[in-house]
Amino acid sequence: MKKTGIIFKRDFRELSQTNTFLIISIVFSVVTIAIAASVSIVLSKKEWIGQKAAEPMLELIIGLIAYFLPLAILMTFIWAFSSLPVVKEKVNGSIASLIATTLTPKEIWLGKSLAIFIPGYSISVILTMIVLIVVNLFVIVPATGNFLLPLPLFLVSLIWNPLLLLGLLLFIILFSLANNPDIAITPSFLLGFGLMMGIPLGMASGVINLASWSFSLWYLAGVIIVWIIVFILTRLLTKENIILSSKGG
Repeated sequence: MKKTGIIFKRDFRELSQTNTFLIISIVFSVVTIAIAASVSIVLSKKEWIGQKAAEPMLELIIGLIAYFLPLAILMTFIWAFSSLPVVKEKVNGSIASLIATTLTPKEIWLGKSLAIFIPGYSISVILTMIVLIVVNLFVIVPATGNFLLPLPLFLVSLIWNPLLLLGLLLFIILFSLANNPDIAITPSFLLGFGLMMGIPLGMASGVINLASWSFSLWYLAGVIIVWIIVFILTRLLTKENIILSSKGG
């Protein structure tokens, strides 16, 4: 883990100094403020907010925020940093230099993956909790007396979904190192847009309830499947494959 930490610190330092990282942080900070303010203002003007019948609607609103804000942040980090940096390092010889050291392919793989995931996840949790706390404390709690964040929703939004996206990120970095980075990024677009379109359609049809235990458990099952696939594919992560892919072989 110590050697993994070396790669993590190196890549995180480079990532945090990029203009892309700064722009993403600023954009989502502004989005967070806008969501917190607009939702709070709109809800505070609704006469029905304190009624028992309003709970499903409030739960839906909280669910949409809690699920899609961190999803958008993490997917943006994955799309921005997972593939192109590996391509550049292959071209300039940095990957070959790392392989020539005592670092193992798995240490390089994990360090690079965590350097992208941890800052993205940290920002997503902080910004999402800001919105949820503001909306709850300024609108929902005064009207209903309850802080609205069902446990299944919390698990799906801030634990299962990030784990799913971490598995996706591990796959992308693994395939980028051992094979073609351009192909590696493709599944992220399929999964990202699939979730962004499929979840709302499922909610609209009544098939999906983000705050239900059944959905949470099904989601966890999907996460486990993704991680099993990644574990199986780690056999591709050899020095020979990384060197050959760097040379275009």
